[in-house]
Amino acid sequence: MVRIEFEKELSTLHQEIIRMGAHVEQAINDAIQALADLDTERALKVIANDDIIDELEREIDRRCVEIIARQQPVARDLRDLTSTLKLITDLERIADHASDISERIVAINQLPNKAVVPHDIITIAEVSKQMLRGALDAYVTRNEALASDIVRMDDRVDELYEKLKKYLIHLMSVDTENVEQLVEMLMISKYFERISDHAQNVAEWVLFFIKGRHVVHPAQEHHD
Repeated sequence: MVRIEFEKELSTLHQEIIRMGAHVEQAINDAIQALADLDTERALKVIANDDIIDELEREIDRRCVEIIARQQPVARDLRDLTSTLKLITDLERIADHASDISERIVAINQLPNKAVVPHDIITIAEVSKQMLRGALDAYVTRNEALASDIVRMDDRVDELYEKLKKYLIHLMSVDTENVEQLVEMLMISKYFERISDHAQNVAEWVLFFIKGRHVVHPAQEHHD
């Protein structure tokens, strides 16, 4: 009976994480759409909804700690709960960055000139979104191969970001009237690069649960 109750608690916990993941995905989708359209109203919606995700993280964290204190799990069960605690922190950071991006969109729309959003920013945004989707799918299905693929995808985002950063810095030197907007675009690009880092982390915590050890990608750099 004790084991059945424990399994039930874990199942409820995983459903809450899936729910949190869905909210985070929606935040990223809305932030990307707000960026593509330079839509202040949609950006403000992302900022407002961040509180919901923060509350979900606190609730899942509390539930994990209670289960650990009450059940005193070991081995695979403890690994499951430990990876969950780490994973939800990365999901919350991703949501924070979606909110950060949205704040920058609002700031851009308050500037007098309107610069076109470079296509490469949308590209890096879409890859970051794909990484999050894949990491969450790997979590739900406990798919080691998929999680490993997501970890490797971060290299592509890093390459895209470095290329984009050079391009935006070059534009600042030739389009001096739009420097403020270009700085905002550079910050947005950096936030998407950080989102990909946290999606990579989520995939690594899935691998930690499956393999029983933390697998670190050789070229990895973690960001807050």
